[in-house]
Amino acid sequence: MRTESAGALRAWYTVFVLALATFLSYVDRGVIAVVVPSLKADLHLTDLEISLLQGLSFSVFFALAGLPLGRLADRWHRRNLIVIGVSLWSVMTIFCGYAQNFGQLLIARMGVGIGEAALIPAAASIIADLFPPSSRGRPMSFIVAASSFGAAGASLLGGMLLLYLAHNPHIPLPLITQPADWRTTFVLFGLPGPLVALLLLTTTVEPRRITPRQEAAPSFFKFLREHRFPLACAYASFALNFMVGYATALWSPTVLSRVYGVSAGHAGIQFGLTLMLTNVAGGVISGFIGDRLSKRGVPNARLRIPLTAAPLVAVGGIIMLSASSATAYLIGYSIAGFGLGVLIASSYPLLFEMVPSAMRGQGTAIYMIVGNIVGMGMGPLCVAILTQLVFRNDMMAYASVGIITLSGAIGSFGLMLLLRRSPEPMASGFP
Repeated sequence: MRTESAGALRAWYTVFVLALATFLSYVDRGVIAVVVPSLKADLHLTDLEISLLQGLSFSVFFALAGLPLGRLADRWHRRNLIVIGVSLWSVMTIFCGYAQNFGQLLIARMGVGIGEAALIPAAASIIADLFPPSSRGRPMSFIVAASSFGAAGASLLGGMLLLYLAHNPHIPLPLITQPADWRTTFVLFGLPGPLVALLLLTTTVEPRRITPRQEAAPSFFKFLREHRFPLACAYASFALNFMVGYATALWSPTVLSRVYGVSAGHAGIQFGLTLMLTNVAGGVISGFIGDRLSKRGVPNARLRIPLTAAPLVAVGGIIMLSASSATAYLIGYSIAGFGLGVLIASSYPLLFEMVPSAMRGQGTAIYMIVGNIVGMGMGPLCVAILTQLVFRNDMMAYASVGIITLSGAIGSFGLMLLLRRSPEPMASGFP
């Protein structure tokens, strides 16, 4: 009994450290949203260029690195892979603060994407080996909660730092002769990464795989072809959830500042607190309810949750689309953000039931690739296109975010319905 208890504690400690790394990854990828006003002014950037820096520069290289790193996670030492990834993206976040033009910043953001591509496939594979199928919802909900905390932390901590820098602008940084708040923010946010990498390296161990590495030989692409319809529905739905999540997270601080007159620092704090409370609550509740339904043997338990949550996101999108004040916009996001937390937390346990254990690194990598190309790549970009090319009015950014939120929620709901009605809604229910 004592051995089992110690094993459970070790497993949950590993989840805690992985969640800490996940928190850091979302902080570092999302902090650019808070510094948009000064970054745009200093480097003379357009909304489209900002959206490329926020989205495609990160997501394309995240995607290019994702599948080989996911395959590596199925065959190599997963903890060490994460350590390398954390170190790389942290260094590249610091380099963002030293960029002198759009091109250099673009390259630095590409590096952040490559480093972060190692994390989730390896972390999800580790968790799937540490917990039985009926208990994976809770640990994965903590990883999702950490991502929500990270996205919120990027806004909240970034906003607090901007307020501090407004009164104390001269924090000396090596090799920077003309300090700017966005430069200082990138550098300071990149510094904790090596400490987290060291914590992973010295206090966690690689768990025993359910399926040994030498047995992980079946072709993942053959598996995708054999189960293409349910997997296509699942991946497409996950991608739309990401699209809404990134569109709202990366543009909402700018909307609050530009449209409703909230200062950049206060906009980051207000949105960060709202995101933290709603997304985290949705993610944690989703994990507990999903595990409870699964242990009771409820048919398609993992599918019932997203079918309930997607309409909440749609309602929030409608409110954001018609918001006449910052308060109304944040109320709309609160509803949508809670639903998003539920949707994203429920997606990982659902995927685990659709993909064999020997392929979960690659299966999760495909999830992150599709999610980030469509989500982070297209979400912020679609907001910029609607605002700049359709509305042709920067003050309509709130409506652009609302439209993306509403349309993404409707699409995700429809795809989950198709998955539920599929002749094989689960590939087989793998251990």
